[in-house]
Amino acid sequence: MEFEEKRSSSLDSTAILDKGQRAARQSVITLGAIGVAELIVTMFTGSITLTADGLDSLADAMISFIVWFGILMVKKPKSDIFHFGYRKVEVLAAFIAAIIIVILGSVITIHAIQAISNHITIRYPEITMVTLAAAGSISLHRAFVIRKVAIESNLISLRLDAKNSIKDGTASFVGLVSVAIGAYSSFQFMDAIGGLIIAGYIFLMAYTAIKESTLVLIDAVNNPQMTEKIKNIITEKFRIRTKEIFLRPVGSEFTAEIHIILPNETRLDQTSKMVKTISEMIKNDLHLIRVVIVPEPENT
Repeated sequence: MEFEEKRSSSLDSTAILDKGQRAARQSVITLGAIGVAELIVTMFTGSITLTADGLDSLADAMISFIVWFGILMVKKPKSDIFHFGYRKVEVLAAFIAAIIIVILGSVITIHAIQAISNHITIRYPEITMVTLAAAGSISLHRAFVIRKVAIESNLISLRLDAKNSIKDGTASFVGLVSVAIGAYSSFQFMDAIGGLIIAGYIFLMAYTAIKESTLVLIDAVNNPQMTEKIKNIITEKFRIRTKEIFLRPVGSEFTAEIHIILPNETRLDQTSKMVKTISEMIKNDLHLIRVVIVPEPENT
């Protein structure tokens, strides 16, 4: 029975990862196509905002590819070198994606500032606005599909991909407003301002991604709720105290080292049985990938 439960859990995890990988692959294709289409239209319209949005979409497609690769690595089994598996690869993928976002934002900012100094008139503003509206609608649709999968899988890189797609969609509509103002008013510099606004979106997303992924990579944990749950389970189910609890993030999941206090008279066979039972219960109830129980005697 226990073997069947573990097997079922493993199959569920694999199915979720497969679903996340498919979502990331579809995101690569969709965002790549949007970016290429926007840059082609830019050749005829000369819009800085549309150029920025097209480059943003292409970069997002590259980020989705990194996410896809990261999930592929997560599915690899443990090896002699990587004892905890490859789960942190998807976090590293998120960090690399964030660096790419920063570089992209810098390039867009430079071009937008140059466009403010050297004004460029948009040709065919209606085509530009239709393109931005279509790009924004498609990006937002994909974003909410990916977000649903990201919540199910709890993958950091996939959450970044979903947030990035939402950013890409909303940026397109902000760009649409900027182009409309620039085309139908005397504020013709608004096209360049639209590019700067999109760059601002990009930098904000990069900051969030770098912060989240860096904390995981350096094993930082800020999850008092999980620590409290572990204490409560051990206290209520086994009537023993905990001394220290150490959590370590491994990708989007955790391993735990739990020090428990046992009476001095506890026999070795009782200790062994209790350690195994506590470990399995904590692991199953809180969905941890590894639990180590360290028994310690009461202070005399």
